[in-house]
Amino acid sequence: MSWDGQRPLRGLRAALLRPLWGQVDWPIFFVALLLLLIGIVFQGAMSAPDEEIASPGISAHLTKIAVALPALFAGLLVRPRWLRRNAYLVYAGSLVLLLLVPLIGDVRNNARRWIELPFGFDLQPSELSKVALVVALSAAFYRNRLQRPRDWALPALLALVPMALVAKQPDLGTALSITPITLGMAYLAGARARTLVGIVLFGALSLGLAWRFSWIEDYQKERVDTWIQAFEPDSLIEDKQGASFHSYLSRTLIGHGGLLGRGLGQGIGTQTGHLPERESDSIFAVVAEESGLFGATGLLGVYLALIGLILRRAGQVRERFSRLVVGGVALVYTSHVGMHCAVMLGLLPLTGLTLPFVSTGGSALLTACVALGLALGLGTHHERALDSDSFRS
Repeated sequence: MSWDGQRPLRGLRAALLRPLWGQVDWPIFFVALLLLLIGIVFQGAMSAPDEEIASPGISAHLTKIAVALPALFAGLLVRPRWLRRNAYLVYAGSLVLLLLVPLIGDVRNNARRWIELPFGFDLQPSELSKVALVVALSAAFYRNRLQRPRDWALPALLALVPMALVAKQPDLGTALSITPITLGMAYLAGARARTLVGIVLFGALSLGLAWRFSWIEDYQKERVDTWIQAFEPDSLIEDKQGASFHSYLSRTLIGHGGLLGRGLGQGIGTQTGHLPERESDSIFAVVAEESGLFGATGLLGVYLALIGLILRRAGQVRERFSRLVVGGVALVYTSHVGMHCAVMLGLLPLTGLTLPFVSTGGSALLTACVALGLALGLGTHHERALDSDSFRS
Protein backbone atom coordinates (compact mmCIF):
# COMPACT_ATOMS: atom_id res chain seq x y z
CA MET A 1 0.00 0.00 0.00
CA SER A 2 1.15 3.57 -0.66
CA TRP A 3 1.49 6.22 2.05
CA ASP A 4 -2.05 7.48 1.43
CA GLY A 5 -3.62 4.02 1.83
CA GLN A 6 -4.08 3.37 -1.91
CA ARG A 7 -2.65 0.53 -3.93
CA PRO A 8 0.56 1.49 -5.75
CA LEU A 9 0.07 1.94 -9.49
CA ARG A 10 1.90 -0.31 -11.91
CA GLY A 11 2.64 -0.44 -15.62
CA LEU A 12 1.19 2.28 -17.84
CA ARG A 13 -1.14 3.42 -15.05
CA ALA A 14 1.93 4.42 -13.05
CA ALA A 15 3.24 6.55 -15.91
CA LEU A 16 0.09 8.01 -17.44
CA LEU A 17 -2.88 9.94 -16.14
CA ARG A 18 -6.36 10.46 -17.54
CA PRO A 19 -6.51 13.80 -19.38
CA LEU A 20 -8.20 16.60 -17.46
CA TRP A 21 -9.39 18.47 -20.51
CA GLY A 22 -11.21 21.10 -18.50
CA GLN A 23 -7.99 22.13 -16.75
CA VAL A 24 -5.73 22.22 -19.81
CA ASP A 25 -4.33 25.69 -20.53
CA TRP A 26 -5.94 25.87 -23.96
CA PRO A 27 -4.50 29.31 -24.92
CA ILE A 28 -1.03 27.71 -24.91
CA PHE A 29 -2.26 24.90 -27.16
CA PHE A 30 -3.97 27.23 -29.63
CA VAL A 31 -1.00 29.59 -29.87
CA ALA A 32 1.23 26.59 -30.65
CA LEU A 33 -1.35 25.40 -33.18
CA LEU A 34 -1.22 28.84 -34.81
CA LEU A 35 2.56 28.51 -35.16
CA LEU A 36 2.10 25.05 -36.66
CA LEU A 37 -0.37 26.46 -39.21
CA ILE A 38 2.01 29.31 -40.05
CA GLY A 39 4.69 26.72 -40.70
CA ILE A 40 2.38 24.73 -42.98
CA VAL A 41 1.53 27.86 -44.98
CA PHE A 42 5.16 28.82 -45.59
CA GLN A 43 6.30 25.23 -46.18
CA GLY A 44 3.50 24.86 -48.72
CA ALA A 45 4.49 28.07 -50.47
CA MET A 46 8.10 26.90 -50.66
CA SER A 47 7.09 23.55 -52.13
CA ALA A 48 5.19 25.17 -55.05
CA PRO A 49 8.24 25.77 -57.29
CA ASP A 50 9.99 22.61 -56.13
CA GLU A 51 9.56 20.64 -59.33
CA GLU A 52 12.91 22.09 -60.36
CA ILE A 53 14.32 22.78 -56.88
CA ALA A 54 15.29 20.03 -54.45
CA SER A 55 13.22 20.33 -51.28
CA PRO A 56 11.41 18.00 -48.86
CA GLY A 57 8.06 19.51 -49.93
CA ILE A 58 4.80 20.02 -48.07
CA SER A 59 3.85 16.33 -48.11
CA ALA A 60 7.02 15.40 -46.23
CA HIS A 61 6.39 18.22 -43.76
CA LEU A 62 2.83 17.02 -43.11
CA THR A 63 4.11 13.47 -42.62
CA LYS A 64 6.52 14.70 -39.96
CA ILE A 65 3.73 16.59 -38.22
CA ALA A 66 1.60 13.43 -38.23
CA VAL A 67 4.47 11.53 -36.58
CA ALA A 68 5.14 14.29 -34.02
CA LEU A 69 1.59 15.09 -32.86
CA PRO A 70 1.04 11.80 -30.97
CA ALA A 71 4.09 12.71 -28.89
CA LEU A 72 2.29 15.89 -27.80
CA PHE A 73 -0.64 13.92 -26.42
CA ALA A 74 1.68 11.36 -24.86
CA GLY A 75 3.51 14.14 -23.03
CA LEU A 76 0.16 15.56 -21.93
CA LEU A 77 -0.67 12.33 -20.08
CA VAL A 78 2.62 11.79 -18.23
CA ARG A 79 2.20 11.50 -14.47
CA PRO A 80 4.40 14.12 -12.70
CA ARG A 81 5.48 11.78 -9.90
CA TRP A 82 6.46 9.04 -12.36
CA LEU A 83 8.47 11.51 -14.45
CA ARG A 84 10.28 12.83 -11.39
CA ARG A 85 11.20 9.35 -10.19
CA ASN A 86 12.39 8.31 -13.65
CA ALA A 87 13.98 11.61 -14.69
CA TYR A 88 17.52 10.27 -14.74
CA LEU A 89 16.40 7.20 -16.68
CA VAL A 90 14.92 9.50 -19.34
CA TYR A 91 18.19 11.44 -19.35
CA ALA A 92 20.22 8.23 -19.65
CA GLY A 93 18.09 7.18 -22.62
CA SER A 94 18.93 10.43 -24.40
CA LEU A 95 22.64 9.84 -23.76
CA VAL A 96 22.36 6.33 -25.23
CA LEU A 97 20.90 7.84 -28.41
CA LEU A 98 23.73 10.39 -28.55
CA LEU A 99 26.29 7.59 -28.13
CA LEU A 100 24.66 5.65 -30.97
CA VAL A 101 25.11 8.52 -33.41
CA PRO A 102 28.86 7.90 -34.05
CA LEU A 103 28.08 4.20 -34.58
CA ILE A 104 25.02 4.18 -36.83
CA GLY A 105 24.38 7.84 -37.66
CA ASP A 106 24.27 9.27 -41.19
CA VAL A 107 26.89 11.77 -42.34
CA ARG A 108 25.52 14.93 -43.95
CA ASN A 109 27.34 18.19 -44.56
CA ASN A 110 30.47 16.76 -42.91
CA ALA A 111 28.59 16.05 -39.67
CA ARG A 112 27.17 12.86 -38.18
CA ARG A 113 24.00 13.90 -36.34
CA TRP A 114 21.08 11.81 -37.59
CA ILE A 115 19.82 8.27 -37.15
CA GLU A 116 17.66 7.18 -40.09
CA LEU A 117 14.33 5.64 -39.10
CA PRO A 118 11.47 4.17 -41.17
CA PHE A 119 8.80 6.30 -42.90
CA GLY A 120 11.35 8.91 -43.96
CA PHE A 121 11.86 10.09 -40.37
CA ASP A 122 15.41 11.03 -39.41
CA LEU A 123 16.02 11.22 -35.67
CA GLN A 124 18.41 13.87 -34.38
CA PRO A 125 19.13 12.83 -30.77
CA SER A 126 20.65 16.20 -29.92
CA GLU A 127 17.19 17.78 -30.22
CA LEU A 128 15.51 15.32 -27.86
CA SER A 129 18.41 15.58 -25.42
CA LYS A 130 17.33 19.15 -24.57
CA VAL A 131 13.96 18.00 -23.26
CA ALA A 132 15.62 15.12 -21.40
CA LEU A 133 18.06 17.62 -19.87
CA VAL A 134 15.17 19.84 -18.71
CA VAL A 135 13.59 16.83 -16.98
CA ALA A 136 16.89 15.78 -15.37
CA LEU A 137 17.74 19.30 -14.20
CA SER A 138 14.26 19.64 -12.72
CA ALA A 139 14.88 16.48 -10.71
CA ALA A 140 18.34 17.73 -9.68
CA PHE A 141 16.88 21.07 -8.56
CA TYR A 142 13.88 19.48 -6.81
CA ARG A 143 15.48 19.83 -3.38
CA ASN A 144 18.50 21.86 -4.41
CA ARG A 145 18.44 25.68 -4.04
CA LEU A 146 22.04 26.11 -5.27
CA GLN A 147 23.17 27.82 -2.07
CA ARG A 148 26.58 26.11 -1.83
CA PRO A 149 29.32 25.57 -4.45
CA ARG A 150 28.94 21.79 -4.24
CA ASP A 151 25.26 22.14 -5.15
CA TRP A 152 26.36 22.99 -8.69
CA ALA A 153 28.28 19.75 -9.29
CA LEU A 154 25.38 17.55 -10.44
CA PRO A 155 23.61 20.17 -12.60
CA ALA A 156 26.92 21.06 -14.27
CA LEU A 157 27.64 17.41 -15.01
CA LEU A 158 24.14 16.87 -16.40
CA ALA A 159 24.62 19.78 -18.82
CA LEU A 160 28.26 19.22 -19.81
CA VAL A 161 27.91 15.56 -20.83
CA PRO A 162 25.36 16.11 -23.63
CA MET A 163 27.13 19.33 -24.62
CA ALA A 164 30.38 17.39 -25.15
CA LEU A 165 28.67 14.59 -27.08
CA VAL A 166 26.81 17.03 -29.33
CA ALA A 167 29.87 19.21 -29.93
CA LYS A 168 31.79 16.12 -31.04
CA GLN A 169 29.31 15.37 -33.86
CA PRO A 170 30.28 18.26 -34.58
CA ASP A 171 27.37 20.59 -33.79
CA LEU A 172 28.72 23.43 -31.68
CA GLY A 173 25.64 25.61 -32.16
CA THR A 174 23.25 23.04 -30.72
CA ALA A 175 25.72 22.32 -27.92
CA LEU A 176 25.92 26.00 -27.00
CA SER A 177 22.11 26.29 -27.03
CA ILE A 178 22.13 24.07 -23.94
CA THR A 179 23.88 26.84 -21.98
CA PRO A 180 21.00 29.36 -21.76
CA ILE A 181 18.59 26.52 -20.97
CA THR A 182 20.77 25.35 -18.07
CA LEU A 183 21.45 28.83 -16.69
CA GLY A 184 17.79 29.79 -17.04
CA MET A 185 16.68 26.73 -15.11
CA ALA A 186 19.27 27.46 -12.43
CA TYR A 187 17.76 30.93 -12.07
CA LEU A 188 14.27 29.45 -11.79
CA ALA A 189 15.60 27.05 -9.15
CA GLY A 190 16.85 29.91 -6.99
CA ALA A 191 20.43 30.58 -8.08
CA ARG A 192 21.81 34.03 -7.25
CA ALA A 193 22.11 36.40 -10.19
CA ARG A 194 25.73 37.27 -9.35
CA THR A 195 26.63 33.58 -9.41
CA LEU A 196 25.11 33.21 -12.88
CA VAL A 197 26.99 36.28 -14.08
CA GLY A 198 30.22 34.74 -12.79
CA ILE A 199 29.48 31.51 -14.67
CA VAL A 200 28.84 33.45 -17.88
CA LEU A 201 32.14 35.32 -17.49
CA PHE A 202 33.96 32.05 -16.82
CA GLY A 203 32.36 30.54 -19.93
CA ALA A 204 33.45 33.51 -22.02
CA LEU A 205 37.00 33.12 -20.69
CA SER A 206 36.94 29.41 -21.52
CA LEU A 207 35.82 30.14 -25.08
CA GLY A 208 38.62 32.68 -25.39
CA LEU A 209 41.17 30.09 -24.28
CA ALA A 210 39.67 27.52 -26.65
CA TRP A 211 40.11 30.01 -29.48
CA ARG A 212 43.63 30.97 -28.42
CA PHE A 213 44.90 27.39 -28.16
CA SER A 214 42.89 26.00 -31.11
CA TRP A 215 40.77 23.64 -29.05
CA ILE A 216 37.93 24.12 -31.54
CA GLU A 217 37.66 22.99 -35.15
CA ASP A 218 39.11 25.13 -37.93
CA TYR A 219 35.73 25.46 -39.66
CA GLN A 220 34.26 26.82 -36.41
CA LYS A 221 37.01 29.43 -36.14
CA GLU A 222 36.36 30.33 -39.78
CA ARG A 223 32.66 30.88 -39.02
CA VAL A 224 33.48 33.25 -36.17
CA ASP A 225 36.03 35.12 -38.31
CA THR A 226 33.48 35.40 -41.11
CA TRP A 227 30.85 36.64 -38.66
CA ILE A 228 33.13 39.34 -37.26
CA GLN A 229 34.15 40.51 -40.73
CA ALA A 230 30.51 40.55 -41.86
CA PHE A 231 29.79 43.50 -39.55
CA GLU A 232 31.61 45.59 -42.17
CA PRO A 233 29.28 45.91 -45.21
CA ASP A 234 32.18 46.05 -47.65
CA SER A 235 33.67 42.82 -46.30
CA LEU A 236 30.29 41.11 -46.38
CA ILE A 237 29.67 42.08 -50.01
CA GLU A 238 33.21 41.21 -51.06
CA ASP A 239 32.88 37.70 -49.66
CA LYS A 240 29.27 37.10 -50.72
CA GLN A 241 30.29 34.22 -52.97
CA GLY A 242 32.59 32.75 -50.35
CA ALA A 243 32.30 31.94 -46.67
CA SER A 244 29.82 34.81 -46.12
CA PHE A 245 27.37 33.51 -48.73
CA HIS A 246 24.75 32.24 -46.28
CA SER A 247 24.94 35.29 -44.01
CA TYR A 248 24.90 37.71 -46.95
CA LEU A 249 21.91 36.04 -48.59
CA SER A 250 19.83 35.74 -45.41
CA ARG A 251 20.37 39.38 -44.46
CA THR A 252 19.73 40.54 -48.03
CA LEU A 253 16.47 38.60 -48.24
CA ILE A 254 15.30 40.03 -44.91
CA GLY A 255 16.02 43.52 -46.27
CA HIS A 256 14.18 42.77 -49.51
CA GLY A 257 11.02 42.10 -47.55
CA GLY A 258 10.52 45.74 -46.63
CA LEU A 259 7.47 46.52 -44.53
CA LEU A 260 4.88 44.28 -46.17
CA GLY A 261 6.94 41.62 -47.93
CA ARG A 262 7.14 40.35 -51.50
CA GLY A 263 4.15 38.02 -51.13
CA LEU A 264 3.70 34.42 -50.09
CA GLY A 265 5.86 32.15 -52.25
CA GLN A 266 7.19 35.15 -54.22
CA GLY A 267 10.47 35.65 -52.39
CA ILE A 268 13.84 35.15 -54.02
CA GLY A 269 14.70 32.57 -51.38
CA THR A 270 11.68 30.50 -52.42
CA GLN A 271 11.83 31.06 -56.17
CA THR A 272 15.52 30.32 -56.63
CA GLY A 273 16.17 27.85 -53.80
CA HIS A 274 19.61 29.42 -53.28
CA LEU A 275 19.13 30.05 -49.57
CA PRO A 276 20.68 27.08 -47.73
CA GLU A 277 18.31 25.14 -45.45
CA ARG A 278 15.49 27.58 -46.27
CA GLU A 279 12.79 25.22 -44.96
CA SER A 280 14.47 24.67 -41.58
CA ASP A 281 17.53 26.52 -40.25
CA SER A 282 16.91 29.64 -42.40
CA ILE A 283 13.13 29.88 -42.43
CA PHE A 284 13.00 33.21 -40.57
CA ALA A 285 14.70 34.86 -43.56
CA VAL A 286 11.99 33.41 -45.83
CA VAL A 287 9.21 34.64 -43.51
CA ALA A 288 10.76 38.11 -43.31
CA GLU A 289 11.19 38.40 -47.08
CA GLU A 290 7.70 37.20 -47.98
CA SER A 291 5.71 38.86 -45.16
CA GLY A 292 7.95 41.84 -44.46
CA LEU A 293 8.78 43.57 -41.21
CA PHE A 294 5.16 43.40 -40.06
CA GLY A 295 4.92 39.66 -40.72
CA ALA A 296 8.26 38.84 -39.10
CA THR A 297 7.42 40.98 -36.07
CA GLY A 298 4.03 39.31 -35.86
CA LEU A 299 5.65 35.88 -35.88
CA LEU A 300 7.97 36.90 -33.04
CA GLY A 301 4.94 38.27 -31.20
CA VAL A 302 3.26 34.87 -31.43
CA TYR A 303 6.39 33.23 -30.01
CA LEU A 304 6.50 35.76 -27.17
CA ALA A 305 2.86 34.99 -26.42
CA LEU A 306 3.59 31.25 -26.32
CA ILE A 307 6.61 31.64 -24.07
CA GLY A 308 4.85 34.14 -21.83
CA LEU A 309 1.80 31.89 -21.43
CA ILE A 310 3.98 28.91 -20.53
CA LEU A 311 5.93 30.92 -17.96
CA ARG A 312 2.68 32.21 -16.49
CA ARG A 313 1.45 28.64 -16.19
CA ALA A 314 4.72 27.62 -14.55
CA GLY A 315 4.19 30.32 -11.95
CA GLN A 316 0.79 28.84 -11.12
CA VAL A 317 2.14 25.33 -10.47
CA ARG A 318 2.87 24.81 -6.77
CA GLU A 319 4.79 21.53 -7.02
CA ARG A 320 8.46 22.39 -7.61
CA PHE A 321 9.47 19.66 -10.06
CA SER A 322 6.53 20.26 -12.40
CA ARG A 323 7.04 24.01 -12.22
CA LEU A 324 10.69 23.66 -13.23
CA VAL A 325 9.85 21.38 -16.17
CA VAL A 326 7.18 23.76 -17.46
CA GLY A 327 9.55 26.71 -17.09
CA GLY A 328 12.31 24.70 -18.76
CA VAL A 329 10.09 24.11 -21.80
CA ALA A 330 9.69 27.87 -22.17
CA LEU A 331 13.49 28.21 -22.02
CA VAL A 332 13.94 25.59 -24.77
CA TYR A 333 11.64 27.57 -27.06
CA THR A 334 13.32 30.85 -26.08
CA SER A 335 16.78 29.46 -26.83
CA HIS A 336 15.77 28.23 -30.27
CA VAL A 337 13.84 31.32 -31.34
CA GLY A 338 16.45 33.76 -30.03
CA MET A 339 19.45 32.01 -31.55
CA HIS A 340 17.74 31.25 -34.88
CA CYS A 341 16.67 34.85 -35.45
CA ALA A 342 19.99 36.25 -34.21
CA VAL A 343 21.88 34.08 -36.70
CA MET A 344 19.65 35.17 -39.59
CA LEU A 345 20.15 38.84 -38.63
CA GLY A 346 23.92 38.41 -38.34
CA LEU A 347 23.98 38.95 -34.58
CA LEU A 348 25.48 35.49 -33.92
CA PRO A 349 27.86 33.31 -35.95
CA LEU A 350 26.22 30.94 -38.41
CA THR A 351 24.80 27.80 -36.83
CA GLY A 352 21.87 25.52 -37.46
CA LEU A 353 18.83 25.84 -35.19
CA THR A 354 15.18 25.53 -36.14
CA LEU A 355 12.13 27.64 -35.31
CA PRO A 356 9.80 25.53 -33.14
CA PHE A 357 6.63 24.37 -34.97
CA VAL A 358 7.45 26.44 -38.09
CA SER A 359 10.61 24.80 -39.45
CA THR A 360 10.40 21.39 -41.01
CA GLY A 361 12.44 18.52 -39.62
CA GLY A 362 11.27 15.37 -37.90
CA SER A 363 13.27 15.70 -34.70
CA ALA A 364 12.61 19.43 -34.41
CA LEU A 365 8.84 18.94 -34.62
CA LEU A 366 8.94 15.89 -32.37
CA THR A 367 10.89 17.78 -29.70
CA ALA A 368 8.63 20.82 -29.90
CA CYS A 369 5.54 18.62 -29.51
CA VAL A 370 6.92 16.52 -26.65
CA ALA A 371 7.95 19.68 -24.80
CA LEU A 372 4.53 21.27 -25.35
CA GLY A 373 2.77 18.13 -24.14
CA LEU A 374 4.83 18.10 -20.94
CA ALA A 375 4.16 21.79 -20.34
CA LEU A 376 0.40 21.31 -20.79
CA GLY A 377 0.24 18.09 -18.80
CA LEU A 378 2.41 19.02 -15.84
CA GLY A 379 0.70 22.39 -15.69
CA THR A 380 -2.65 20.61 -15.42
CA HIS A 381 -2.17 17.73 -12.99
CA HIS A 382 -1.61 18.68 -9.36
CA GLU A 383 -0.42 15.72 -7.31
CA ARG A 384 0.37 15.69 -3.61
CA ALA A 385 3.76 17.16 -2.74
CA LEU A 386 5.43 17.91 0.59
CA ASP A 387 8.22 20.18 -0.66
CA SER A 388 8.27 23.67 0.81
CA ASP A 389 7.28 25.25 -2.52
CA SER A 390 3.91 23.55 -2.29
CA PHE A 391 2.96 25.71 0.68
CA ARG A 392 3.87 29.11 -0.73
CA SER A 393 1.05 31.58 -0.99
